[in-house]
Amino acid sequence: MFPTPAVDPALIDNFVQWLHTGDLPVDTDLFAHLVESTLTNLARGRRGFRATGWLPADAHNLLDVADQVSAEAADDVEDVAMAIVASALTFLNYLDENRLWTGTENNLIHCIEDLIEFLEPQPPVLLPDDITLPAVDVEDELRALTSLPVITTLVALVEWVGAGAPVTSTKVPKPASLPDLAHALGIDLAVDSDGFPRARRIRSMRDVPELLELWEIAEEIGLITVNSTRAVRGSNAELVTDRTARALPLIRATVTEYVRRQLVSTQCDPLDPAYLSDIVVIQVILAGMTEEPTASSEDAPFDDEQSLMDDFVYDRLDTLVEQKWLTRDDAYRVPAALQPAVLRAVQLANAENEYAASGGLDSHITVRISLEGTHIPVWRRIRLDAALPLAALHDIVQSAFGWEDSHLHEFSAGPAYSGGEVFIPAADIAHRDVVGTAVPEEEVAIGLLLSSVGDCLTYLYDFGDDWIHHIEVESVDNPAPDSPAALCLDGHNMAPYEDSGGPWGWANKIEASADPHHEEHSEIREWLGLRPGQQLDPTSFDRARVNKALETLFA
Repeated sequence: MFPTPAVDPALIDNFVQWLHTGDLPVDTDLFAHLVESTLTNLARGRRGFRATGWLPADAHNLLDVADQVSAEAADDVEDVAMAIVASALTFLNYLDENRLWTGTENNLIHCIEDLIEFLEPQPPVLLPDDITLPAVDVEDELRALTSLPVITTLVALVEWVGAGAPVTSTKVPKPASLPDLAHALGIDLAVDSDGFPRARRIRSMRDVPELLELWEIAEEIGLITVNSTRAVRGSNAELVTDRTARALPLIRATVTEYVRRQLVSTQCDPLDPAYLSDIVVIQVILAGMTEEPTASSEDAPFDDEQSLMDDFVYDRLDTLVEQKWLTRDDAYRVPAALQPAVLRAVQLANAENEYAASGGLDSHITVRISLEGTHIPVWRRIRLDAALPLAALHDIVQSAFGWEDSHLHEFSAGPAYSGGEVFIPAADIAHRDVVGTAVPEEEVAIGLLLSSVGDCLTYLYDFGDDWIHHIEVESVDNPAPDSPAALCLDGHNMAPYEDSGGPWGWANKIEASADPHHEEHSEIREWLGLRPGQQLDPTSFDRARVNKALETLFA
């Protein structure tokens, strides 16, 4: 059956010599015997097997045998199985290092990775979709949420704002009022949130991140409203103190936004400890919503040995425990009544970290933005900085088409209303009921979604009129010196008027305004603001006017 010996003795002899010269801490004779036995059995299991050119199926067959050995009831069988796999892995490394491998590189990588996975199994990565939320009574959830320190603190912030509080041009309280606000919220201005003395004199709320965070959340959730001179109580100020079921969506959204911020670092480098700890902490939190939570003892570190990274993760977790939405006894757990809010926060944080990890962008892209469904083509060609956030692209589209930014909007990588991931203002996430995942548009750079020629994005404005804009990349270039953040290069035809009824309604208004016999002729002309004798020119386009608007936008 085997015209050629299954194992070349010279190959085993050379493997043994390599083991001796490599100073590997293994039993050389045992490894040689195990490898010879493994190769022989693999050759018996598959016709055409080559000792120097395995297929992935060969590694799978070996691991099946190792699993069978491990399942036996005898003592030390697990050690035997590990030795079989370890010897085979060492042999594959020998072949690779000495250029004796005769199979494909992909097959070698596949086999090595499979054997390593057996020897050093990695814990399964949990995803938000893996979590099954428990049935939670409305009153229990509301009671648990409102007992969190963040809700108490935000209520105190609303009370401090009262009838009005003066703010700076950057829409934060004036420095002179910070001590009083900090005292009302129980924040020590002498030390930071970790208990260390603050490194510099406090000149602005932005020097106190924990204070700024609460202020921003209060504004996003509608607890306060801030203009250029004053902050006043917002539309949801009374609701946050309500303890009836009608307040539950707002309270849950508030906790979700607060937790999301705890799970997203300001670092974008995937190798930065802060970013890496985000990933580990999120895994601990997800596990805390399962029947197998992560042990809390520092005697069971996250790595094989205690490290600075472990300390960093434990410090992060300690902070979350202090915030009382994560508990710690023998393990880290998320209380059942808090899981709906926390799981939503993890979903948002996961999406945000995914885009943050994509790194910086140093290019200008030229996009063609065209309206869908209009009776004559309406489009604009814009060159813009790829590093700008999607929130800036929203402003650019508004300026380029003359919209008034008086309706909701969203970006999506797929068609409008397709139910996938959407990018919307962070302030809308707590209030909008979206089908898929919502990602803050302020956190995602344009170039992360539009990086190559042909890449497309959909921008939907006004969910009544349904103005759908198709954005497609036409070119990607290095930024020219002193090039503006956004510049209109070309365009065609007049953009529709706001609230004109969508593409069909706009076409009808153009027709009615030009036809004296149309039953709505006078009414439509008045609505369009046309003077006697003046005609609407749907083919008009003023590029200079668009660029003036863009210049003002980025002034």
